[in-house]
Amino acid sequence: MTTHQTIVVELGSSRIKVGFAGESTPRQVLNDNDGGNADTGGWSVGVSDSMVSRACNWKEFFQYFPSTSPSPSDTSAGGTAAPVVTSAYEWEKALYPLFSHILISILFIQRPSRHRMLLLINDAFPPQHFREALHRVLLEYLGVGGVWLVNGGVFEGSYHLMEGIPPSLPSVGRPKAHLYVDIGTYEARAMVSVSGSSILLDTHHTTMSGYKSFLRQVVRNYQDMNMHEKVDEIEQSKNAASQVTTLEDANAIVQAWVAISSSSSDLALGSATISVILPPLRHQVQSQASAKTEIHLPIHPLLEAFHHIYLDYMNPSSLIFAMLSCAMSCPIDYRKVVLQNVIMLGGGSVALRHFGFSEGHKLKRKSVSFLGLQLEMAAREACGASGDTNAVESKEEEKKEDGSSIISSIARHRFQSLRGVVGGHVNDAGERIGGISTRYLDPFAADMAAWIGGSVMGTLGYTHYQKKI
Repeated sequence: MTTHQTIVVELGSSRIKVGFAGESTPRQVLNDNDGGNADTGGWSVGVSDSMVSRACNWKEFFQYFPSTSPSPSDTSAGGTAAPVVTSAYEWEKALYPLFSHILISILFIQRPSRHRMLLLINDAFPPQHFREALHRVLLEYLGVGGVWLVNGGVFEGSYHLMEGIPPSLPSVGRPKAHLYVDIGTYEARAMVSVSGSSILLDTHHTTMSGYKSFLRQVVRNYQDMNMHEKVDEIEQSKNAASQVTTLEDANAIVQAWVAISSSSSDLALGSATISVILPPLRHQVQSQASAKTEIHLPIHPLLEAFHHIYLDYMNPSSLIFAMLSCAMSCPIDYRKVVLQNVIMLGGGSVALRHFGFSEGHKLKRKSVSFLGLQLEMAAREACGASGDTNAVESKEEEKKEDGSSIISSIARHRFQSLRGVVGGHVNDAGERIGGISTRYLDPFAADMAAWIGGSVMGTLGYTHYQKKI
């Protein structure tokens, strides 16, 4: 039997990328706009083949994992509690129609036995009954020639892509390690890879800092606006804020701020309000004209949500906490180079790449990545390397007026061992040399890097594929 091509499939929580190894882009990207429900966090793939007659409810798959499942407490802001899939049979019912649709309707494959399939999934440690169901569906029911479920998922694909990219500083050579930060739909993950070896699974950290998790926090903040301010000054803003009830509303606010951050003046960035055109609101009966009226919203609930989800090192669920914890869990001789080579991945990092600062920061806006720059600043603050440690400590103590200053003290000193690594040093010209540095895999899109890396893997002739016995 001759194997023709290797099929590369990346299973994401909001997108499924399908194509052939050796190609630079997927043949098709299935996403949650194809019949999905943004409020439930799940979506379905419509299947009209003669072999199957029902849709693949994709939320049945991803709602299983605790790291990707919306909390039941989030149901008011777009979350939902989903039944837990605990048997291989339930997995088979979800996976069979999906992969049948991929082989027949997307790739038009008539003889699956002549093809192998390489699979990249979000979870670095898939459960055993999922693996069993996946191999049974692909090898026995659909007759694929071989299956490789890549250990490490999207990180392994990104690692193979990085190994093929020339070093950014040829005189220095290729870094011996990287820290991958993948911001997905519900969760964000961080993991270390070592050049010439592979990813370090022991460094894997997952946190609920995905893009939709951020949008839920935005909705909650607008619903719980501070009621201690003067009513005559914010009454209009509060009335407008009461209309922010769905993830679509929150996304419109985020994208409006990103647009301002990318193109507007410092005066606009320092404004206390933002003008937004919200999408039609389903909870109100309005005419089309009134549903698209531009409203003015206070900006601080949005910025507070961003800080809480991504930059607050005292929050164990924040992204910066996961990044620094990941660096702390890797071998000590890798920590410096790991933090100097932070790679941003995932669709969430694309959406938030130009999420700007709240005030001023004129020099900072020259950066191509506001998200990365703010993460660097948060890391320096967390490690006491921001340049004014005493001021930071006094500020934190002032914030803790409920007798919990011990907790803030612990939080401040948790990452102190990384202070010299994160801070670097400032030269005579005032430029920071060394220290933490984040970047994107330009010219590759951050949300496509894993699949392209999988495409590279599929062409290298590995023998890890499992075949039907």
